[in-house]
Amino acid sequence: MIGKVGKKGEIYIPKRGRELANLNPEDEVLIEVRGKELIIRKKESVIDVLMEEAVSKVSVEELREIREKLSELLRA
Repeated sequence: MIGKVGKKGEIYIPKRGRELANLNPEDEVLIEVRGKELIIRKKESVIDVLMEEAVSKVSVEELREIREKLSELLRA
């Protein structure tokens, strides 16, 4: 797949590439430079993460404990 760099340095990703990466207008991307390689990844939103399949089961009580620990850490 070939993209283009515009006159002002904009990077144009072909439509098929945007579709495969599920990139939509206004999405943020993460850019990593490795030598002469440029790696562009979609920055996942909270909605993206919540839509993924669960990898483990957590009880309501466990969620409450986690929330409380996080609250304590944020207050520190």
